[in-house]
Amino acid sequence: MSEFVFILGAGASKEAGAPLMADFLDRAEELRRMKDVDELEPDFDRVFDAISGLMSVHSKSELDIYNIESVFAAFEMGKLVRTLPGISESSIDTLLLSIRRVITKTLEKSVMYQFRDGRVHPDRSYHSFALRIKQLNDDGQRGRCSIITFNYDLALDYALHFEGLPPDYGLSETKEPGTTSLIKLHGSLNWAQCRKCRAIVPWDLKAFFRKYRFDSLEEGQFMRLSLGSKLHKSDLMHCMEKVEGEPAIVPPTWNKTEYHDSIQKVWRHAARQLSDAENVLVSGYSLSETDSFFRYLYALGSVGQARIKRFWVIDPDEETVRPRFERMIGSGIKARFKFYKEDFGWAVNHIFKELAATC
Repeated sequence: MSEFVFILGAGASKEAGAPLMADFLDRAEELRRMKDVDELEPDFDRVFDAISGLMSVHSKSELDIYNIESVFAAFEMGKLVRTLPGISESSIDTLLLSIRRVITKTLEKSVMYQFRDGRVHPDRSYHSFALRIKQLNDDGQRGRCSIITFNYDLALDYALHFEGLPPDYGLSETKEPGTTSLIKLHGSLNWAQCRKCRAIVPWDLKAFFRKYRFDSLEEGQFMRLSLGSKLHKSDLMHCMEKVEGEPAIVPPTWNKTEYHDSIQKVWRHAARQLSDAENVLVSGYSLSETDSFFRYLYALGSVGQARIKRFWVIDPDEETVRPRFERMIGSGIKARFKFYKEDFGWAVNHIFKELAATC
C-alpha cells in the first residue's frame, strides 16, 4: 500500500480551468447565456428552472442554492422523497439526468488542453504533480503514492496518462502493475455503468485516444477532452451489452448509501490507503462542514499500524479550512500537522522539494 496519500479537492483542478463548487453554477449559467452548451440547452434550462423553484425553500431554510453541491444534494433528496418545488414527480428523474449533464458539459467546456510538439499537453500544475509522483514512485516501479480526489474532471487523469502512469481507479480488488492509484470518491466523467449489474466501467484514456485522433490540430491550439459527452459513442461493454451513455458521478454531500453497490470498492480502497499512509497531504479540499462522509471515512480508514509522519494541508483559506482539519484529526498527530496558506501550484513546487529532502 502507499506511503504517501495525496487528497485533492476542487481547488487543485481550479488551475486547470475547472470552477470551484461555489462558482460552478455561475460558470454553467455563463455557458447557457452564451448558448455554448451544444445540444444540452433543454437540460441547462431544466436545471436552472428547478433552482428557481428552490427559492421558496431558500427563504425558509439554510439551503445554498448558489452552490452546486447543495443543489445536486437537494435534487437527490427530491428523488428520495418524490417531491421538489415546482417539479412534477414524473420529471424528477429527468432532472437528475439533466444536472449530471450540466456538470459534465460545464467541466468539459472549462478545462482546456494545449496541443504542442505533436501531443496534447496537460495543464502545468497537474503535469508537474504527475512528474513529482513519478519521481517519488521511483519512476513508476514502486507504488509509494496514492491519490484520493473528490473531483469529477479528467485533468489529473490525463496528466498521469501523459507521463506513462495510467490511473488505477480502485474498481477491482487487484492493482495493475505500473499504474498509479487514483481514487475518485465521487465518480468520474469517464466512468460508465453497466445497465444490468450497475458495475462501473471506466473508459480508459488510451482507448479514447485510439478512437479519437488530435494530430491534425495546429501548434499551440487549445482543445477539450469530451469523454463524458462521448461515453455513448464508446465501445464499452459489460454483461454482454453496451454500458449506459451517461457518466457515473455521485452527489458530493448527500448520503451515498444509494450508490453503495456500484462504488463501494472505490471507498474500500480509499480506506485502505489511509490506513497505511505515513504521509497525508491535502490540497484544494476545504472539508465542508456538510461532508460527514469523508470525516467518517478518514476516522475509520486511518485506524491502522502506520505511524503518521506528516499531515499537511495546503489551502489559501486558512481562517476557515485550518480549524476544520484541526477538529478532525486526532490528538496523537497534532504535532505532525502543518498548514500552508497557499494554492495547489505552490504546493507542487515547494512541498515536493521538502519531501524529497527528507525521504
